[in-house]
Amino acid sequence: MKIQIKNVSSHQTSKVFSLMLALMTLPFAIIGILGSAFTPDSPDDSSSFPFFIFIFAPIIYGLLGYFSNRLLCFSYNLISKRFGGVEFVIEEKNHIKSD
Repeated sequence: MKIQIKNVSSHQTSKVFSLMLALMTLPFAIIGILGSAFTPDSPDDSSSFPFFIFIFAPIIYGLLGYFSNRLLCFSYNLISKRFGGVEFVIEEKNHIKSD
């Protein structure tokens, strides 16, 4: 059976995508925070720049991921109206249980 995706919900898809990006960035942020916390301070540099980058990285990735995916879904919906959506074939298999 052939199925064609005609429309993609841009808000729902972008919401899930941005949450996935934020969660995937979180381990790297934790490693970066721990790394910057245990790095000895330099006497001439009192900036905590890398620390804040690691704290805000999951939020930044989530927000940028949401807006970029929203734009991609919008573009897909425009293109699929004119040329058709992504098409794939599914096959239903009958599984026989043996006792």
